[in-house]
Amino acid sequence: MHPSYYHKAHACIMVFDVQRKVTYKNLSNWYKELREFRPEIPCIVVANKIDADMKMTQKSFNFARKFNLPFYFVSAADGTNVVKLFSDAIKLAVAYKQNSRDFMDEVMRELENFDLQQKGEDFSDKEESCPEEKPPST
Repeated sequence: MHPSYYHKAHACIMVFDVQRKVTYKNLSNWYKELREFRPEIPCIVVANKIDADMKMTQKSFNFARKFNLPFYFVSAADGTNVVKLFSDAIKLAVAYKQNSRDFMDEVMRELENFDLQQKGEDFSDKEESCPEEKPPST
């Protein structure tokens, strides 16, 4: 994944396919990378495609437990738990954004405030003195 995917993120939903073991094995790499760029944002782990094999809901997936992360069994195809998942993810993201003490969030807030202040100053400067442009001499 590219760091731009994490830029200004306030929550993460990591999804693996219960029919493709490699996607479950990739969770560790994805999580490590996420924490490198966004160490504090809430993260949810999702086992998708349970409609293809309901027996998978009886299986224990230790990754989420290991990192104390919320875990959901879902089916994007038939909608099982999808609304609940996104509702909970939104609640976590809003709570995180309102109470974030993450260094990068603080930096981004400062940059956004600086940009707004700078734009305000630029506009007032232009209003005071707006020289007319002359066409280039040939």
